Amino acid sequence: MPIIMDMMTMNLNQFKEFQKTANTVLVPIGMIEAHGPHCALGTDVLIPREFVRRLEERLGDKILMAPEVTYGHSWGLAAFAGTIDVSAEAFSNYVFDICKGFQRNGFKNIILFNGHGGNISSLDIVTEKLADLNVRTLTINWYLDYREDIKQITPDPGHAGEDETAMVLAINETYAFTEGVGSHEIPLPKRFRFKDGGKTLYPEAFSGNAEAATAEKGEQLYEMMMKLIVEDIQKLWELERKQGGRADGVALDF
Repeated sequence: MPIIMDMMTMNLNQFKEFQKTANTVLVPIGMIEAHGPHCALGTDVLIPREFVRRLEERLGDKILMAPEVTYGHSWGLAAFAGTIDVSAEAFSNYVFDICKGFQRNGFKNIILFNGHGGNISSLDIVTEKLADLNVRTLTINWYLDYREDIKQITPDPGHAGEDETAMVLAINETYAFTEGVGSHEIPLPKRFRFKDGGKTLYPEAFSGNAEAATAEKGEQLYEMMMKLIVEDIQKLWELERKQGGRADGVALDF
C-alpha cells in the first residue's frame, strides 16, 4: 500500500522528503450551505473528503493531499439559512493565492477537487491564471464530469438529490435521511437570475429525488468514480510527460 501523505499531519522533514519525489498536489474545495432539510450543511466538503481518503490509499505516495478549502461561493442558495456565502472575487483570489503557495513550493501540477457547483466559474479564473504561471491544473467537478455515469446508478441526481444524498449516507448514515423527503424539480433554467432566485429554483434547498437515495448506491458511486478520477489524474501526468516534465505518476498501474 502506498504511503499516506496528508499535508495536515506531515512535519517539516516529511514535507521536504515528499518534495523530492512528487510535484502534484490535490486541493479539496467545498462549501457550507443548505442541502435540503435532509443532508448535512457540509455535504460539499464531506464528499470531496471521502474521495481524498480513498485516493490517499491508491496515490498517497504520488500526490500531496492538501487541507481542504471549506467555504466557497453560493449566490444561488445564499437566501437559505445555513449557507455561508463568500463573494466570487474573494473566493477566487483566496484559492489563487493558495495555489501560488504550492507553486512556490515546487508543485507544478495542481488538482482542484471541487464539490460545489457555485465555485466553478471562480475556479475557471483561477486555473487560467495558474496556466499563465506555467502550472498545469486539473479541475474535478465530479457531479458534472461523470454525470452520465452517475445517472446509471442514481437516475435522478441534483443538489442534495439522489446522488449526493446517497454519497453522504455512504459516509455516515447519521449525516442524511430520506424518509418523507420527496423529490423536487428545478422549475426554471438556471440562466434566469433574480433576487433570492434560489428559493424558486431549489424548493426546500434541494433538487432531484432524494428519497430514492441509499448508502449502497452511494458506495457504488464512489467505486465507479474512483476509476474515472484516477484515469483523469493519469491524463494530467501524461500531459506533463508530453511537455517534457518528469510525470512521476504516469506508469502507475491500478
